[in-house]
Amino acid sequence: MFVQIRDPVHNFIELREKERELVNTLAFQRLRRIRQLAMAYLVYPGALHTRFEHSLGVKHVAGLMAENLELGDDDKETIRYAALLHDIGHGPFSHVSEDILERYAERTSLRPDQKKEKIHEIITIGIIQNDSQINAILGQITCDKIASLLSEWRGEPVLRSLVSGPLDADKQDYLLRDSLFCGVKYGIFDLHQLHRSLIAYGIENNRDLMIKEDGIHAVEQFVLAKYYLTTNVYLHKVRLITDQMIIRAIILGIEKDNNDKLRKLYSFNNTTDYVNEFIKWDDARFLQTFGLEDNSGKCQMLLKRLVRRNLLKRVFTAKPTDFVPEIRELLMKLTEIGSKYIRFRIESEIAAKVAEVIKSDIDADFVILNTFTIDSVKEISQNDESSILVAKYPVPVPFENTSNLFASINEAFKEVFVDIYAPVNWQTRSERKQICERLKETIKNIIEQVCKANMGGK
Repeated sequence: MFVQIRDPVHNFIELREKERELVNTLAFQRLRRIRQLAMAYLVYPGALHTRFEHSLGVKHVAGLMAENLELGDDDKETIRYAALLHDIGHGPFSHVSEDILERYAERTSLRPDQKKEKIHEIITIGIIQNDSQINAILGQITCDKIASLLSEWRGEPVLRSLVSGPLDADKQDYLLRDSLFCGVKYGIFDLHQLHRSLIAYGIENNRDLMIKEDGIHAVEQFVLAKYYLTTNVYLHKVRLITDQMIIRAIILGIEKDNNDKLRKLYSFNNTTDYVNEFIKWDDARFLQTFGLEDNSGKCQMLLKRLVRRNLLKRVFTAKPTDFVPEIRELLMKLTEIGSKYIRFRIESEIAAKVAEVIKSDIDADFVILNTFTIDSVKEISQNDESSILVAKYPVPVPFENTSNLFASINEAFKEVFVDIYAPVNWQTRSERKQICERLKETIKNIIEQVCKANMGGK
């Protein structure tokens, strides 16, 4: 028995009986209330889609790939379950929660085999292995197999590649889905042609996901789609600002407002009780609890600005090459927790200068220094997973060395940016230009001077 769900990206998604039961669990239904792109809808009004429909899409794509690769029935089933549940551990605002979880997690609670895992991935595994509803549907053996596939998988590599790898079903769905709901064409690629270009290559029980020799162009299109969507949507300045405002609001709530409920939410301690409490939270509950209810503090002030779309403004942007050479390495470490005191001093001094220019008080806690990198398209093709391989005989070769288009790209070429966001308002573009021009050299000098004074320090 199965049901079909109408999906705006894939048309119809088929759910088999146990898949339908998994979708109806409380843990999975929570994903309806977690936006895929956090608060990107403040710049792309259509970006209201959630982790719920994305997870259905990933299950659908992984199922198509498993069929095309002619995997065994048991492997196909495991792949579909793993793809369906892969995001079940996400916290409020999706990836925005990841940085905070990493910052406040009790690292001593992690087992040796968990040291390399991200905290939200550990939470996902905990839900799959311990949620009573999921366990009742799949059984402990299947749950443990899915958890293994999503973490330290030691079975056939191709299975892992379908749910986590440079060509995985997750990336394929989010590129198409985010493009559709953001109203852009950057992430479009030919899904079915890509699938026809893939092969499970290698000796029996040790095959991996690779590209057929005649499938280079389909993969080029896919990788370029990822690059363009990253540069134009995921790194859009308003998206960056809203993400940083949420992160700063949580940090202020924990470290300045001493909000115990907020601290407990993000202080992962690797217990079942913690996971059970964590999955009660979603975007709406978070904003209601910490942004709208009467719990005055700096966290609430920043979250209210987000709710009212009274966003911080980017008053400065530059590349490391715009600064003196001796501080460039330190610049890229300023957003790390080990450099928080240097960052705070920079933000404090900039706040004072901004206040002088706009003739209004500025809270230094609401001035945010942010750094980010746009990797080269060749590096994006590799991401943090292994390289895409082309199934050439007798030895597979990296995709970027086989593609004439990608072979000509300098992998070392990447763009790095240093931004400053501040609570400044302007009414016209000319006013914005005037304020930013007045602040440009001053902010640059502050960053250089503070960095020079703290070279080698924290």
